[in-house]
Amino acid sequence: MIRMPAQFYRLKNEWKSVVCWMLVPILLTVFVMKTFGALQEEAKVPIALIVEDSSPLARQLAHEIEKNDMLSVRYMELDDALYKLKQHELDSAFVIREDYSESVAANRRNGLIEAYSSNRSFAYPAISEMVMSLAQQDISRSKAAMVIQQLFHNYGMDDEWDYEEIIERSEEKQRNESLLKTSFSYGKQAGQNDEKPMDFLNSRAVWAFFAIISTFFLFDWMLKESRPSMQVRWLYSSTTFKRHALWMLGLYSLLTLVSDGLTLLVFHFILQEPVTLSLLLPMLAFRLTLNLFAFLLAIVYRQVFVYYMTGIAAALLLTVTGGAVIPLDAFSRKWQWVEIISPVRSLMMTTIPVVWLMLLLLMLAVWLVKGGKRIA
Repeated sequence: MIRMPAQFYRLKNEWKSVVCWMLVPILLTVFVMKTFGALQEEAKVPIALIVEDSSPLARQLAHEIEKNDMLSVRYMELDDALYKLKQHELDSAFVIREDYSESVAANRRNGLIEAYSSNRSFAYPAISEMVMSLAQQDISRSKAAMVIQQLFHNYGMDDEWDYEEIIERSEEKQRNESLLKTSFSYGKQAGQNDEKPMDFLNSRAVWAFFAIISTFFLFDWMLKESRPSMQVRWLYSSTTFKRHALWMLGLYSLLTLVSDGLTLLVFHFILQEPVTLSLLLPMLAFRLTLNLFAFLLAIVYRQVFVYYMTGIAAALLLTVTGGAVIPLDAFSRKWQWVEIISPVRSLMMTTIPVVWLMLLLLMLAVWLVKGGKRIA
C-alpha cells in the first residue's frame, strides 16, 4: 500500500478553499477591470457623426475623430441625429459635408463641417474645437502640397511628385516624427524622452493587491500546523516540523505558480493585455517574494485573525507604495530607492525585487538555523 505524503493530507481536506483562494485574484481582477471599463465607456461623451462625403480624406477625418478616447462616436443619418439631440441622448452632432475633399483641395475654409448642439451640450465647445483643428490640419497639409507643386513647376520638376504623393509623405512624417515634442532639462538633469502615459487603473496592480490577500489566506496552514496540539505529533515522527514546513512551502508555491499561469492566459485572452516574455521572470519573482513573505509572517503569529488582518494591511500598504494608486514616476527619478519599496512596483515596472528576495531568503535561512519567536 502506497502511503500518502504528510503534505497532501491537509491539501486533501482543504482543497476546495485552496482552489477558491487561487482563483479569487483572477476573478476579482476581471470583475474590477471589466466594471471600470464599462464605467469608462459610459463616461464618454456621445456625439453623432454624419459623413456625407465618401472620399478617403473624409473617411480619414472621421477615423481621427473616432480615435479620441473621450468620445463615443455614433454614425447615423442627420434626421436621427437631430432627433436624438433634441431628446438629449447626444451631446452634439457633426456633419462632414459632401464636398469636403473638394473644399480642402480648393483651400475653402468655410462650410467644411456643420455642427449642431443643444442647451445641454456641455462638451460642445471643446469637441467643436477639436473637430475644426483636425479639418484645419487637412487644409494646411493641402495648401503646403499645392505650394510644393508650384515650386516643382517653377523649377521644371513637374514629374517629381504629384499631389497625392506629397500628402502621403506629409502624413508619414507626422506619424513617424514627434514634430511638437520638446525635451527639457534642468541643470544637470537629463530630459526624459521616452515617457509613457500611465493607465489610471493597472490590471497587474489590481491583481497584485488581491494576490497578496489570497496568499495570506492560503498560507494560514502554517499557523494551524504550529498549534501546540499539532506540535506533539512531531515528537513521534522521523520528519522535523521545519522540514515539513519547507515541503509545504514548495507545494503551495507550485500551486500558486499554476494559478499565475492561468492569470497570464486571462490577461491575454480576456483583458486583452500584452503578455510578453519580459513579464514572465518578474511575475515569477513576485510570486516567490509573496509566498516567502506570507510564510515568514505566519511563523511569528499565533492568532489566525490577526494574521489575516496583517495580510490585508500589507496588501494595501504594498499596493499604495508600489505606485498603483499614487504615481511614483517623479519620485523614482529623483530617489532611486523608491523603486525597491514594494514588490508591486517591481511587477508594474517588469523588474525583479532583488532586495526583497535577498532579505526574505536571509530571514528564511535564519529561521531554519535558529528558529524564531512568536507574537500576536
